[in-house]
Amino acid sequence: MDNLFTYIKWRGDLELSSLPFTIEDQLILATLCYVNYGAFVSPDESISIEDASRRILAKDYQGENFRVRNDYLLVQSIVSAPRFSKLIMSDVLDKFDKGHKQFFAMTVHLDPDSLIILFRGTDNTVTGWKEDFDMAYEDEVPSQAEALRYLEMVAGKYGKRIILSGHSKGGNLALYAAANASSAVRERIVRVYNNDGPGFNEHNRIREKLEAIKEKVVTIVPESSMIGMLLDHSSDYLIVASSYRLIFQHDPYSWLFDGPHFKYVPKRSEDSILFENVISSWLKVASKREREIFVDAAYKCVSSMGIDYFAESSFEILFKAPEVIRSYQNLNSEEKKVMRKIISALVHATRLSLLAKKKETQKGKTG
Repeated sequence: MDNLFTYIKWRGDLELSSLPFTIEDQLILATLCYVNYGAFVSPDESISIEDASRRILAKDYQGENFRVRNDYLLVQSIVSAPRFSKLIMSDVLDKFDKGHKQFFAMTVHLDPDSLIILFRGTDNTVTGWKEDFDMAYEDEVPSQAEALRYLEMVAGKYGKRIILSGHSKGGNLALYAAANASSAVRERIVRVYNNDGPGFNEHNRIREKLEAIKEKVVTIVPESSMIGMLLDHSSDYLIVASSYRLIFQHDPYSWLFDGPHFKYVPKRSEDSILFENVISSWLKVASKREREIFVDAAYKCVSSMGIDYFAESSFEILFKAPEVIRSYQNLNSEEKKVMRKIISALVHATRLSLLAKKKETQKGKTG
């Protein structure tokens, strides 16, 4: 099955002067944004993607520089693909504040007249995931404010046409920055790519601003999209086939290609629709204040166990049942009450959605 690695093999030798920038190209750059270039490139440095990548590869494979093993393979592929390797990277900005903010952005210059700003999605840190959940009740989380500042800074520095892109939370940041930019900057934005990024909570006042730029926005989701269906999101999107199942389709390395283009499908899967219905029902039950308490309490439980990275906790947490129970017992009465209510509501919404799905299936069989 063709994927982004196949695309790089087929198109990597064609520079942008021969074949204009494509929707598939932006996904590759948005995925490359997960690589830890911030440890090798300074914010005031302009450098080719090839040279920056070779700095990382000179250290061989080191886990702290890559989110997943495929990121390492992507960097290896990129250095021998002139379509990407010759592009200039600049303004690499990496900011992390434990428990508060996880942000990374970089700018890639496509030609003398245009550039693409890339925002990193959620990494493996607990802080990154907490900030995602904070979006369920906050009108603006720290990385969104940082994304807007970054866009305005880059726009002021370079008089070029602007594209914005990101995967997962990075897609949300691209949307937020574009929608809230000054009118002068918005006029220079030609496209905003949201690759399976979550939406905004229903209390957020960003709707009208998003409506004003909707003609510039392209949202891509996998057929079993779940992250992209979170919160209040656009109903206008392109659907790509994936080689994985369920939530694992969020991984861009699973998105399928048909030759040099994405392999599109006509509709989302039943699992994706079920998930969206469950989350929508769940959010209706929880008030804005209860969502805040739930997120903070959950973070308090996880951080009390000394876990900073989900990569290290994925299996460890299964063996820490006593610590999980102890951390829950240390919550105050209000936090415990909200935790029980929201978890119960989630279970109930799931049960109702599964029942509705079963009835619909039976109706289809008898019809």
